[in-house]
Amino acid sequence: MIVTCGGCQTKYMLGDEKVPENGIRVRCPKCRFIWKLSPAASEPVFEVSTNQFASSEPVAESVSGSWNQASQPARASAAVAEPSIDGMEQEIEIASAAQNQVESPAEISETPQQKKLRDRTKRLARVFVSDILVYNKNERDKALADGTLMTVMGPEIKKAWEAYKQKVGTEIRESNDYFREALNEILADGQELF
Repeated sequence: MIVTCGGCQTKYMLGDEKVPENGIRVRCPKCRFIWKLSPAASEPVFEVSTNQFASSEPVAESVSGSWNQASQPARASAAVAEPSIDGMEQEIEIASAAQNQVESPAEISETPQQKKLRDRTKRLARVFVSDILVYNKNERDKALADGTLMTVMGPEIKKAWEAYKQKVGTEIRESNDYFREALNEILADGQELF
């Protein structure tokens, strides 16, 4: 299977036999991004055609002759024709005015320096939370199963948070939830616990 990193979009080839049924956590060797990888679907996602048609009759016949010889469609008489389009013009004007009022979303351009800082902040949050998991794997697994993750891992989370606060400035820390996202993704194994 071809695996794409969610962080840097790098693609890797990974054998299907290396991914167990319940999935596996994968770390990108390039950017160190961690994500949960599920095994490839055994059933096809789309229904495969059986190449059988409803009937064997042709769908359409070819038109013989040139375009000039083609018969003109019959025109409807005034009595049968659609009602006046005067009312429709007014509706179109109202609709176009409403469309003009809709503003397109403003594009927020991020400078390379801001992107680098954002990526560094995300990476730091993931590193601190990954360290909690590495050194407390058994306790985390048991607490996650018991539903006591916050109680059991609270002191470790607090230490990691303090270290994260020292490394990252206040403005950056308050403008995002990277640490919380890392806790939910890595420590809570994808559950929204924090």
